[in-house]
Amino acid sequence: MKARDWDRLAAAYENEVCDIFVRDRKKVIAQWLRARGLLRGQKTLLDIGCGIGSFIKQYGRHFGQKIGTDHSRRMLQIAARRCHKLADCTWLQTDVIDLPKILHARGDLVVCSNVITFVSATACARAMKEVTRCARPGGALLFILPALESHDAVVALETGRKPPLRGATAIVRRDDRKQRFYTAAGARQLATRAGLRSITVRKAWYPWIDEGITRAPRGHELPWDWLVTAQR
Repeated sequence: MKARDWDRLAAAYENEVCDIFVRDRKKVIAQWLRARGLLRGQKTLLDIGCGIGSFIKQYGRHFGQKIGTDHSRRMLQIAARRCHKLADCTWLQTDVIDLPKILHARGDLVVCSNVITFVSATACARAMKEVTRCARPGGALLFILPALESHDAVVALETGRKPPLRGATAIVRRDDRKQRFYTAAGARQLATRAGLRSITVRKAWYPWIDEGITRAPRGHELPWDWLVTAQR
C-alpha cells in the first residue's frame, strides 16, 4: 500500500485493525520483554512502521528515547496524539528502506509489527535486513508477522474446506489488500537470512472476535500472529 492509502485507513485503524500489543491474550509479548530486561534501564526504542503508536503507548513508559517511524503522515499524527503524555518521543515519516540512513545501530530494542508483508518476497527480505541494521550490535528485535497456519485454520473453520498445500509463505487477500503471510518455518527463514541470531518464533494469540467470529468454537486454538524475536 502507498502512503496515501494508509492515510485513508488511519482514521479507522484503531477500531478495524487487530492491535496485538493490546489484544495479546496470553501476554507472551510482555513476558518476553520482561525476561530480556527490556522494561527497565530507560533503553532506546525504535518502532518501525509504528502505525498509530500502539507499542509505544503500551510500553513506552519503560523506555528512554522513543522513536516511531511510518510512511503515513496521518498515522504519525494519531500516534503523537495517543502518546502525548509520554516524554522523549520522536515521530519520523520515512520509508523502511531509508531507515538505516537515519537510525543506523540506534535501537536497544527495534519493534516492527506487521510491516514485512509485501507481495514481493525480495522486498520483504530487503526490508528485514534494513530493519535489522537499525538495532545496535547485540540489540534486540521484535517482529510481528501474520501467521499462515492461523489464517488457514480460520478459513477452514468458516468454510469447512481443507486449506490448500502451502510453501513457507503465501500471498493472502484480506480486506481488499494482498499481504504475505508466513508459516513458522517461513518466519524463521526470513530472520535467518537477515543475519539475526538467537531467533525464536512463537505464537501471540488474539481473540476470535478479531477474525469476525463472535462465538468461540470449542476445541479450536485461538488465532495468532507470529512473534519473532532475535538479536543482532
